[in-house]
Amino acid sequence: MADAPALVPPVPPVPPAPDGAGAETERRRELQLAHQQLGAHVENTPLVVIEWDSEARVIVWNAQAERVFGWTAEEVLGKGLFDFPFVHEDNRDLAGRMKADMTAGRQARSVVVTANYTKSGAVVWCEWYSSVLFDDAGRVASILTLALDVTPYRATAEALEHSRARLRAALDGAKMLAWDMDLAANRWETTVDIPDFYGLPHGPDYSNPELALRAVHPDDVAAVLAGRQLAIETGAPMRYEFRGREPAEDGGPRWYTTRGQVLRDETGKAARIVAVTTDVTEWKRAEEQREALNRQLRDAAKWESLGVLAGGVAHDFNNILTVVLGSANLARRGLPANSSAAAYLDQIEQSCRRAADVCRQMLTYSGRNQGVAARIDLTPLVREAAALLVGAAAPHAVRYELANDLPLAHADAGQVRQVLVNLVTNAAEALAGAPGEIAVRATAAEVPSGVPDGMFHLAPPPGRYACLSVGDTGPGMSAEVRASMFDPFYSTKFTGRGLGLAAVLGIVRAHKGGIRVESAAGKGTTVTVYWPAPVEQVVPARTAPGAPGIAANVALVIDDEMFVREVTASTLEEIGFAPILAADGPSGIELFHRHRDTIKVAVIDVVMPGMTGDQVLKTLRLFAPKLPVVLVSGFTDSRVVTAEFGAHTEFLQKPFHPEDLMAVVRRLVGAEPAP
Repeated sequence: MADAPALVPPVPPVPPAPDGAGAETERRRELQLAHQQLGAHVENTPLVVIEWDSEARVIVWNAQAERVFGWTAEEVLGKGLFDFPFVHEDNRDLAGRMKADMTAGRQARSVVVTANYTKSGAVVWCEWYSSVLFDDAGRVASILTLALDVTPYRATAEALEHSRARLRAALDGAKMLAWDMDLAANRWETTVDIPDFYGLPHGPDYSNPELALRAVHPDDVAAVLAGRQLAIETGAPMRYEFRGREPAEDGGPRWYTTRGQVLRDETGKAARIVAVTTDVTEWKRAEEQREALNRQLRDAAKWESLGVLAGGVAHDFNNILTVVLGSANLARRGLPANSSAAAYLDQIEQSCRRAADVCRQMLTYSGRNQGVAARIDLTPLVREAAALLVGAAAPHAVRYELANDLPLAHADAGQVRQVLVNLVTNAAEALAGAPGEIAVRATAAEVPSGVPDGMFHLAPPPGRYACLSVGDTGPGMSAEVRASMFDPFYSTKFTGRGLGLAAVLGIVRAHKGGIRVESAAGKGTTVTVYWPAPVEQVVPARTAPGAPGIAANVALVIDDEMFVREVTASTLEEIGFAPILAADGPSGIELFHRHRDTIKVAVIDVVMPGMTGDQVLKTLRLFAPKLPVVLVSGFTDSRVVTAEFGAHTEFLQKPFHPEDLMAVVRRLVGAEPAP
């Protein structure tokens, strides 16, 4: 470098001054010293110093310029901006415009960060500060450019930005928003745009935390502010949960949780809050669905245990009622005309029928009184039942919204009407005489696969349904009341109300349907019953039974209850049959084989220990496909409802009147046997 040309043009040596010129000589020495000092500063500064003449040719190139770009001063002095490969190709247009503007005096100063090439072809990033020096005439004299090599800083900044991008990607994947709130400035920075995270409209300045509170559900704003204030005052970790103002895609609420920490300055004053807010909507939905499923499992276990109890009690009670009712009827036949005992027998029979109604309600709740399912259209069924609903809804009016072209429900029409009347009665009681309205709706619905939402009290399987809804504008129900509304004898009015809604639950459960309850305090209640409406609904047609002649008078009676066997036998004797009795299935089959040629009808109990009645019937059908058979039971067992035993079998539910049994036997046999 000793032989390199001077980077700052030297000042000529000061010659000896004539007498009287001492002051001028001193000024020239000072100027020379200042020039030397400036040159030393230029050489030692960490800044790149380049000076260009009015044509943008290099006239000064300091040592730092040599170190940063690799060219020596000898190699670049006198060269123009584009005379050596100094300008990066991406910046040639920018450099050309700046050169033209500055040499023309149109731009006196500029600051820019650009990439530049070094002599070796490497790329360095520099922050350039350029200014134009004008002469006394206002012409451009030179252009001074100072540059700082920011390559290390830029690499650090890029690495930091990459790290931030990875963090943002991780937070976004986890549905998290990280934020830093400056409490003094009341501003905050977030890793994700507030509108994108909370589903808000774009436009407002959400960097203001006060405006950002618009993302919070109005009912939860106080809880959010209280959670922050508690952390500021106590120093405890900040934790709170809230709902978003905008609903989720499924229409339900968006749920968020925030976890964070308050940072303090050197005086201990709260300065910042650093936190992460997480979108936990899906987790909340999963928790709700899990809880709904667990509740349904608990309810199913409760219903099953109560159903078994109710079904067992009703079955045994029906057997007893069958004996009482049958004995009373047979006793009546032996009374003389105008006997005073007839009135007492009437009371016995009426009491038996009322007790039988209670048993049927118990069986309905237990899901074992399934009725006779058929293809029914809910809309005309509801219209036909409107007269029944006037009394059930009184004194309130009923508004109907009945869709046409509903899919046909596979259900028992009588039980559907019972459900409708019970729901309307319950809605009227909910209004409690206050002004209000009851709405009955018939609609269609599809239940998709997956876990049903928490509104289902009885979740239906996936499929197509015809829905019957009854809604009221009453006070609504709390979650606790809603959870117990289908329990037997449960009421918020007074105790001992009965099995109204419990029977609804049993009927719908027996039909493999569903029940959805929507209610909230002060917002009324709507109960929707889902009746299965499968696409393929095949109902096997019954053929008219034949009318075989009766060559003998033998009837086979199989029942495990002795008194039921005796009453049944007495009833059959009344119409000319000679009954033979068996206490269980195997004994009955043995009697059948022994008297096969003379047995013209069989009366078989369905529920018996060991071999059940349906199993006995299947065995008999192997040998006598056309034998008239009456199946009897204390409840409508699913084995009876689902069995297909042909046209020679009928079902009779206990307790039955002897005349009902006589009518069924006559219908099956086709002629009354001669005495």
